[in-house]
Amino acid sequence: MNSYKRSLYVSVTRIIANLLMLGAVFLAMYQAGHSPASSLSTFCLWFFGITIPLWIGALFLTRQIARRFPAEQESLVDLPRLGRRLVRWRVLTEAERPTLLFR
Repeated sequence: MNSYKRSLYVSVTRIIANLLMLGAVFLAMYQAGHSPASSLSTFCLWFFGITIPLWIGALFLTRQIARRFPAEQESLVDLPRLGRRLVRWRVLTEAERPTLLFR
């Protein structure tokens, strides 16, 4: 169930971030239209001023969702000197186990 919630919340976060980025394009174009002499710099200022913090926030929110809803192969583990970290576990089958050859 956590995998479903995680993928749902991450997808919703990305869709909202993309819609806000589209709004940032329109706002930047509108603001650039007010100053025709420096329209490119005005567009870049508004567009990157909105989208960079927006995607940093989306990345932070995605990581919080991953910590809150770990997948089936993941769990939170207290690591020495690193604190609580999200780690992914994989169980090796007999065929995947490394063997040591002594001669």
